Amino acid sequence: MSIRPDFRRLLKTLHHEEPDRVPLAEFQVDTYIKNLFMGRPIRNVRDHVAFQAAAGFDFIYLRADYEFGGLPPVVSTGTPRSWEFSATPHEEESVSTGKPGPVQTLADLDTYAWPDPRTVEISPLEAAAAALPPGMGIITGVGGVFTRTWMILGYPHFCLSLVDQPELVGQVAERVGRIQCAVLRRLVKMPGVFAVWYGDDLAYTEGLLVSPRILRHWFFPWMEELASIARGAGMPFIMHSDGNLWPVLDDLIALGVQALHPIEPKAKDIYDLKRRYGARVAIFGKIDLGYKLISGEGRPENVRAEVRQRIKELAPGGGYAVASGSGVTRYVTLENFNAMREATFEYGVYPIRL
Repeated sequence: MSIRPDFRRLLKTLHHEEPDRVPLAEFQVDTYIKNLFMGRPIRNVRDHVAFQAAAGFDFIYLRADYEFGGLPPVVSTGTPRSWEFSATPHEEESVSTGKPGPVQTLADLDTYAWPDPRTVEISPLEAAAAALPPGMGIITGVGGVFTRTWMILGYPHFCLSLVDQPELVGQVAERVGRIQCAVLRRLVKMPGVFAVWYGDDLAYTEGLLVSPRILRHWFFPWMEELASIARGAGMPFIMHSDGNLWPVLDDLIALGVQALHPIEPKAKDIYDLKRRYGARVAIFGKIDLGYKLISGEGRPENVRAEVRQRIKELAPGGGYAVASGSGVTRYVTLENFNAMREATFEYGVYPIRL
């Protein structure tokens, strides 16, 4: 069995076919974990490509280097938005939802410094393409339209504006959506890119952050346009969202989502998802590297057992890729990360005989 990269492995999985083995499909590995794994700092795109290849991934996930200014602070710990890879201490990581955003009124729309899709920095993707080993591809994407909209307004103001100033919400969503679509149209033309992975957290553990009606009215049309851009480029469209998405799963599949990630452990039953939707959408995830660690159950042998069970129940016939249920954060031990990887390589050989 080879762990050499082959992006076609992931494509076959997305099309519900059986490749040579079940792929690893992790969305985010904290830079701290990457550093431990490699035994040296991850400082640039070339280092990130080297980590992905050494860890057994078939792809590197990389976006263009730009962001909407003035948003509530989010401290990155290695999501490869740009060539800079930080190793921020865990206690400094935060996402503020209580502060007002830079846009509060319709008048602010004309003074806010919106990103220019024509000038966003795409050189990280060019550097990645030049560094790719044979068989490895690039998955790209853009930040979520829903998430960027509420951040630009600030979450409390966003919620109030849904009632008091719906035109303001609609205007912000439209501007964000147009920018993200324009950026994605550039990215899908980049060398080495073979898929689009769209991240937009729509839910928390118990349910959606807003009603399905709001998502359908203001946000799903932009997601559908993004999926259409991917489809027009001959690329699959993968969706990342934490939380309980049951109320809108049919919507997401109808608008073009071909794979769901990460199937958060406390939010969705992955086996129920497979039974009800497995023929319509691929499933990436739900290896519990976080909650079991907190409870003291997160030992490597338990991780291996969980990977084995997931592969046994979900992988036959294709449509399943192994990933954590919440990202490989810095509190995940290197031993557990390696247990997930190695168990995938051991148990995930097709045909599955477990």
